[in-house]
Amino acid sequence: PYSTRNLEIYEQMLAEGEKLDAREQFYYARECYYHKKYAKAVLWFWKFLQDPTGWAENKIEACQFLYHCLMELEEEKEALAALLQGLTFAPPNGELCCALGAHFFGKENWQQAVFWYENALHVEKRRESGAFIQEECYGYLPCIQLCVCYDRLGDWEKAKMYNDLAGVFKPQDAAVAYNKKYFYAKK
Repeated sequence: PYSTRNLEIYEQMLAEGEKLDAREQFYYARECYYHKKYAKAVLWFWKFLQDPTGWAENKIEACQFLYHCLMELEEEKEALAALLQGLTFAPPNGELCCALGAHFFGKENWQQAVFWYENALHVEKRRESGAFIQEECYGYLPCIQLCVCYDRLGDWEKAKMYNDLAGVFKPQDAAVAYNKKYFYAKK
């Protein structure tokens, strides 16, 4: 469980009539998300996205949080639109590509998922941008997901190749080991 400290600070600021700047809007919206106040989080993420002073990388991340909030609120069409809006702020990063891949993976739309996961493997980490970087989104995660996608598409050679590549990123991974046995049995 998350501490309510930061959430309470922002709510106190608002109760005292303070106006939140772009960064504070983003962090308040995240606090609302972490505390499952999804409708309030949606409101503040949208507010943040409209603020021209917000950082592009934070806006891309806000779109991902917005996606999760809207999915929790069972607004799937709006959720996908929010995720796609992340493409308007800067070239996609690995995190956004993986989020889009996961959306289509969940729909069993394997070709679409493949497109986004393969893109995740080819985008550069923009460390200078100040964004929070999830290292797995630039290696292991897209590889292990591509393994499953290609397996579902019946292309076991590519599936095995991506599983082997996932093993380069995480040599002791249980999923990689399981998949190796699975592909060995397919021979």
